[in-house]
Amino acid sequence: MFLSLEKLSLLLAGSILAAISLSAQPGTVIGGKFAGRGGAKVSLSYWEEPGISPAVTRDTLLQRDTFCFRLPRYSRPLVFFYADAGAGNHFYGTVRMGDSVFIRFEEDTVIFSGGGAVACRAQYLAGRAQQHILPGGTAPEAMAACYRLRLTAAEKVLQFYRDSLSASQFQVIRANVLGETAGLLLSCLWKYPPDSTRPDRQAACYRQQIAPALPVIAATDTTVMAIRYLHFLLQRAEADCFLQQGAQFSDQGVYEWIKARYNGVLRDKLLAHQLLQGLAAGGQQDELALCARDYLSFVQHPGCRQLIASRYGIIRKGVRKGMPAPVFSLPDNNGRSWDLRTLSGKVVLLHFCDAGDPLLNTLTEIKPCFSKEEVVFFHIGRDVHSLVKYPGIPLQADGRLQELSEQYSISQYPALIIIGKNGQIYATRPPDPAADHGTALTNIIYAALLQ
Repeated sequence: MFLSLEKLSLLLAGSILAAISLSAQPGTVIGGKFAGRGGAKVSLSYWEEPGISPAVTRDTLLQRDTFCFRLPRYSRPLVFFYADAGAGNHFYGTVRMGDSVFIRFEEDTVIFSGGGAVACRAQYLAGRAQQHILPGGTAPEAMAACYRLRLTAAEKVLQFYRDSLSASQFQVIRANVLGETAGLLLSCLWKYPPDSTRPDRQAACYRQQIAPALPVIAATDTTVMAIRYLHFLLQRAEADCFLQQGAQFSDQGVYEWIKARYNGVLRDKLLAHQLLQGLAAGGQQDELALCARDYLSFVQHPGCRQLIASRYGIIRKGVRKGMPAPVFSLPDNNGRSWDLRTLSGKVVLLHFCDAGDPLLNTLTEIKPCFSKEEVVFFHIGRDVHSLVKYPGIPLQADGRLQELSEQYSISQYPALIIIGKNGQIYATRPPDPAADHGTALTNIIYAALLQ
C-alpha cells in the first residue's frame, strides 16, 4: 500500500512534533539554598519503590549556597526523596516526574517553591504540627495519648491541602505521613513490661487506646508505594498475630497471617518487607528460609521476586564458623591494595559500617590491645574517607559493597565478622562491643589468635 505525499508529510510532521514534545518534557529537578554553607556537601537520595528498590544517592557541593539535582526519567508516577544539607537541615518528601522543587533552609524553617512545592509543603507542615505535641510521660498510656493527638493534628493539615493535590498524590502522602505515626502508636503495645497479675494489659491497651485511633487508609497498589505505610501494615499484622497467638508468636506466624489476608501487589510487597525485616532483626534462619522458599513459589511482582531470591540465596549459603572466608582485594585510602589471601597467619576483623558508626569509638578502645602484626582491622562501607582518624584500615569497596555484603551475609550496618589465622570464618555475629566496652569481642579475638 502506498501513501500519498500529503499523508506522508502529515505522518512525518506528527512524528516530529511527538519527538519534540517528548524531548521538551521538563526533567525532575530538586534544588535548594542554604545560606552561609558554601562548599559544604549536600546529598540527595531517591527511591522509585521504597522498601523494594535500593536508594540512588548523589552528592554535590553547595555553589554560592545553592545546590541542584536533576533526576533521570523514572517509571513510577512519583518518587520519594531525601535531601540532606547537613547540620540538621534535611527533608524527606515526594516529587512527580517533571516537577521542580526548590528547598530553602532558613534557621529552623524550610520554605518550598516550584511545581512540586505543594506536596512537599503539606508533608513538612504535617510533620511540624506533630512535633509540637509532646508526650506527658514515658508510660505506654501517655505515649499512646500523644500519638493519637499527633494523628489528629497531621490529618487536619493534610485535609487542608487535599484539593491542591492529585488524588493519587494525596493518597500516597497521607499513607506515608499517617502510617509513620500510626506505627509509633502501635509500638506502645510492646512497652508494657511482663506482669503476671495483669496478663491482659496489652490486649486492653490495644482495644481501648490503639485500635480505635488507627487511621483508615485504603490498602491499594497506590498507597503501598509509601514505605512508612507498608511498615505500619507489618506492625499491625505483628500486633494482631501476637494478640491471637501469644507465646506462639513467630516470624512464620506473621508471614502466614499476612499471606492469608492480602493479595496482589500489596501482598507481594508486604511479605517481602516482612522477610527483610526478619533478616535484619536476626530472626531464625531456618524459619525465614522456609518462608522465603514458599514466597518465591507464588510472588508476581518482579522487583520483589528478585529481591527475595537474592536474600534467599544468602540464607541458604550464608557464612558460618569454619567455612573459608570469601576473598577480596580492595584498595585503602592511599591506593594500597589489600588482598585477604595475603593475610594468612593473622586474625582479621571486618567492620561493615557507615560514617558515624556507633561501634567506632569502642573499636578504637580495643585496637591497642593487639599488635598490628597479629590482628588487622578493616572498615568496609560507605564514605570511609571520614574514618581515617580511627584505628584500622578503611577500604574502598565502591561498587563492590553490595556484593561483599551478600557474600558475608550482611543485612544491616554495623556488622562484624572475625576471620581466623587459617583464613576461615571464626565468628559471624560477635557480641555488640558497645554493650560491654568491647570485653567479649576482645576475648573472641584472643581466642582466634590461640587457634
